[in-house]
Amino acid sequence: MPPTAVHFNGGVNLADAETVFREISARVPLGVRRIPDGETGDRANWIFFQLQKFWQTTGLEQAAPQDLDAPGYEQMPKVRLAGGVAPESIAWPNLGYADAYLASFQIYRRLQDERVIAPGIRFQVEYPTPLASINAWVVDEDQDALEASYEQALLADLDRVVTQLPHERLAVQWDVAVEFGILEGGF
Repeated sequence: MPPTAVHFNGGVNLADAETVFREISARVPLGVRRIPDGETGDRANWIFFQLQKFWQTTGLEQAAPQDLDAPGYEQMPKVRLAGGVAPESIAWPNLGYADAYLASFQIYRRLQDERVIAPGIRFQVEYPTPLASINAWVVDEDQDALEASYEQALLADLDRVVTQLPHERLAVQWDVAVEFGILEGGF
């Protein structure tokens, strides 16, 4: 039996949201139930988009990678709580996901009105879990202290999306790649 549906995880290696919407709609005319904006621009490399947000957060300071001789992810830059800063005093900046999705939705809506995107296809937004960014960008000893406040910031960002966009046209995807990597012993 041939497949009858396709799912796009989020990131699409194209220039912008309009190009993503048009290409998916043209190349996969049947079986698409949800369409992402492609996580283009600043969001093109998954959670790397968030590293700047961590650097902008008052009370956090840049830390050296924990193991310069380790392969891969262990060499990524990290942040830590600055000396004397209480974790509960951290105020995260605008994380930026909602800004991007609210702008992309306007393009999606226009293209759906023009019948480029078929009726009934939902606008899909993708969020990493809080653990993904915390695990990637925070030194091990500060991860537990910062995860709850970052989670609240991420949920506040998502709340902007779900309160401003029509639910019947919206699909939310949580990206759980890191969690499965941890469960499988990859991280």
